Amino acid sequence: MPDPLRPFGLVLHRDRPDLPISGSPERCLARRVVQDSAGSLYLLETLAASQVPRRQTVAAVTHALARAGLAAVAEHLPCRDGGFVASQNQLHMQLSRFVPGAPLPRPDYTEQATPGQALGRFIADMRDCAADLPKPLPQRHLAAYAARLMHTLSCTEPAVFSRLAPLATVMGEFFDAEPSLPRALCHGDLHPENAVWDGFDIAAVIDWEFTGLAHELYDVAGALGCMGIENPRTFAAGAGAAMIRTLRERGVLNEDNLPWLKPAVMAGRLGWLAEWLRKNDREMVEMELDYLELLAR
Repeated sequence: MPDPLRPFGLVLHRDRPDLPISGSPERCLARRVVQDSAGSLYLLETLAASQVPRRQTVAAVTHALARAGLAAVAEHLPCRDGGFVASQNQLHMQLSRFVPGAPLPRPDYTEQATPGQALGRFIADMRDCAADLPKPLPQRHLAAYAARLMHTLSCTEPAVFSRLAPLATVMGEFFDAEPSLPRALCHGDLHPENAVWDGFDIAAVIDWEFTGLAHELYDVAGALGCMGIENPRTFAAGAGAAMIRTLRERGVLNEDNLPWLKPAVMAGRLGWLAEWLRKNDREMVEMELDYLELLAR
């Protein structure tokens, strides 16, 4: 069998099934940790053909961020031919840096300041390193997505729609403003489970499949929303509050965009609501609606 690392200029030494892999296994056909002849660890993913164009773009972003000095990015390695996907015998493979770590203790981490500070620093550092990224980048438009979702729910999930419709008033001004808000590079799915942790510090951020340009609070709202659904008190004292302080100190949050923060957090939960509906997880649908109503209050 050909060495799968050869297109990347490396030599396979052995597989490492003893190392657990963080992140979602649904983002590729198969994945495994491998070790090369120099002792370095990598995540080798097998992709569907339909994933290749998008994954080329994602890898160009992570590679550029790493070259720009963003240490906490699990960057993808280029092939010897200059691309980021190696195709052999109808197999499409991608290689990224593997970083071992341990999950955060949930929900206890939400009461600690350090994880929130780490997430805030990562967002600010990513913003600083994003100046010379490859163009064009995918665009994420939340207002259009929300309008499509609400229309679908009105037809297919009337009970969910009836609870969600009053909350649209709270989010309405934000959705009106969202297309014209300043845009910035976002990870696209930034939450504590998409980071590899070394204690309460971030060792690497993974799962960049949704990266692109979005309104400047996209990642901020996504991370805060995920911490808050585990423990709403985190916004007052804990990881959420510490993240907000860190982002204010770094200038990511300011007097112009702070008024949009709460509706942005609420809007960011719509994707999660759609995911629970897709999986028919009714318990999580109810929890998500309860959380949105809590945020609105």
